[in-house]
Amino acid sequence: MKNFVRQFSVKQIILSDVFLSTPLALALILAAEPIAQWAGGPGATFYLVVGVVMLLWCVDMAAMAINQKWQEKYFNLMIVVDVTWALLALALMVWFAQSLLPLGWVLFVLNVVVPLDMAWMKRVAAGKAPQPALR
Repeated sequence: MKNFVRQFSVKQIILSDVFLSTPLALALILAAEPIAQWAGGPGATFYLVVGVVMLLWCVDMAAMAINQKWQEKYFNLMIVVDVTWALLALALMVWFAQSLLPLGWVLFVLNVVVPLDMAWMKRVAAGKAPQPALR
């Protein structure tokens, strides 16, 4: 799997993170009230705030992908933010577990799995030494 990820540049992985996260952020912003009703857990304001924060983070990552100096300077911070976001989503998922409906579980699981996966892929892509393929 690492060899497959190493085929891509860090810039491509960052942009794929942006393209995966932006639709979810926009959905949370534009449909906060219906999502709150269907997902349970916290109210619409929570989902709206999460959507705005996610959208701002997507804009920030897109800027870092475009500017090579920023990408090099803030690479480790980008990974720390991804892992922190995932851990915070996991903690909130446990906190709101009793009131979550199926859509709420899906949203929280996505906010745990996707940032952790993206952090791992960014770290792997940054390590340029490819491993020999098993035969």
